[in-house]
Amino acid sequence: MPQDQEPNWGRHLGLGIQVAVGAALGLWAGSWLDSRLDWTPCGTLGGLMLGLAAGLYLLVKEAMKTERR
Repeated sequence: MPQDQEPNWGRHLGLGIQVAVGAALGLWAGSWLDSRLDWTPCGTLGGLMLGLAAGLYLLVKEAMKTERR
């Protein structure tokens, strides 16, 4: 396999972890808002969606950066 086509598992694993951590933080923040403001389940769902959106934004940003190389 040529040098420029070798898989970079560390980078891909890091991207997956970024999406998962974003979703988990959003879920945690949403459930915290639910417990404080009695927004059940809107806070949890909203936090999860915002966390996933943030993780996917980072994923797309890295994909576009890799595409330019």
